[in-house]
Amino acid sequence: MDAYEDASQWRYLDRIVDKIADGWHVWQIEDPDLIEETNWIDGPGRKWLRELFQKAALASCYQTSSVYPRRQVLVSLFSHDPNTLKPEQAAKYVTKPLTILMENRFTDGEIFLNEVLKVLAPDEINEQRRLAPDSILYDSGGGIGELPKLVADYAVRADADGIPRRAVVLTDGDGELPGEVKANAQLVQQACQKEGIPCWTLSKRTIENYIPDEVLDAWMPYSDSGKGKRVAAIKRLNPEQRDHYPMKKGLKLQKAVPDVRAFYSGTSGADMDELSKGLGSDVIEKFREFSSVLSAESLRGRDGNGELDKLIEMIADLL
Repeated sequence: MDAYEDASQWRYLDRIVDKIADGWHVWQIEDPDLIEETNWIDGPGRKWLRELFQKAALASCYQTSSVYPRRQVLVSLFSHDPNTLKPEQAAKYVTKPLTILMENRFTDGEIFLNEVLKVLAPDEINEQRRLAPDSILYDSGGGIGELPKLVADYAVRADADGIPRRAVVLTDGDGELPGEVKANAQLVQQACQKEGIPCWTLSKRTIENYIPDEVLDAWMPYSDSGKGKRVAAIKRLNPEQRDHYPMKKGLKLQKAVPDVRAFYSGTSGADMDELSKGLGSDVIEKFREFSSVLSAESLRGRDGNGELDKLIEMIADLL
């Protein structure tokens, strides 16, 4: 209540509720009567705010529990609780989008993550993305090597504003074998740990390894005949091999290290000939082009570990 009664703080509170009106956030009102009596709501020229307040109060009465817990921001002038922000800090915090840092925002974000969210995320998240698309920002540099720099830069800017970090990092593990995380991905993890930013490292080799059979099958009638044989060979791999097969460039087994050659032992020579060719650099685009056949069942089946749901939970926690 302290901020409501201090007119010098109203401009910050107004910025916050402006973003609520835009669909970025939800105003959780526990005592509407108490707030309704404040000068902030009831003063001259505050009709617009009263109307927004009434809508928010009504929504709070009928608010359903979220599938995922959402982060709450408490605002107070005098509290020293680390989870409570002063009005000026809160205004900066809630008016900045949730930032998702990644290697390539066009493929990792606007194709892969968009489709994953569309299929697996709860309705409330997809509704926010529809009504307030600018409330989530995909940001990237020049590949995985630039991600640690992006993480450090984001942290510096957040510190300059005096606000908590509100970012998530998504990166490939690039592992050729189960459990392997390549050096560049480890550097990303270390940068995130240093700055206290959540990081999700995909357990499969790349985002292309999450493309389910349904998408590949839908693509085949529109592709050249040679790719049909390659897709058939990919589908004959066991789940772990499929998780780490280089979908874009293919696998030249004779050039691979001994552990990788052993990993694909038992695969026929004819299949390895097909697998050496790969599906091309644009294969991830089929994830969007044929998204009409995507289902939660097929996506979770190709995932196999529930990690895409956990990634969504990480994102939802900061929304």
